[in-house]
Amino acid sequence: MVMTDPISDMLTRIRNGNLVYKEYVDVPYSKMKEEILKVLKEEKYIKDYECVTEDKRKLLRVYLLYLPGKRRVINEIKRISTPGRRIYVDKKNIPVVKEGYGIAVLTTSKGIMSNKKAKEIGIGGEVLFYIW
Repeated sequence: MVMTDPISDMLTRIRNGNLVYKEYVDVPYSKMKEEILKVLKEEKYIKDYECVTEDKRKLLRVYLLYLPGKRRVINEIKRISTPGRRIYVDKKNIPVVKEGYGIAVLTTSKGIMSNKKAKEIGIGGEVLFYIW
């Protein structure tokens, strides 16, 4: 089966694992996914991630984060750009998610980063997804 949107697949695995309070979820490896996970870890939406090899397949193991009392850190993940519809923003139109309580993850010429960092640097790019 050919996967047309691997980023969406990763976000769906994280969303589904989060809904049932999984400790971790496994995602097929790619450099782009690893960079996205780096941003999510910096912004404290996931506990950690690591690269593992299982049955000669490289995987990213994403450790999900929960607050005390089984409260979720991730309430929603919303994919914005898709393979059939790319959404680009310039530095003046970088989105603010949930009045600053969430983040938008962008891919820019300087790499993958959150909307806060992109605004700080003063660079636009493709909006991949929102998370709050």
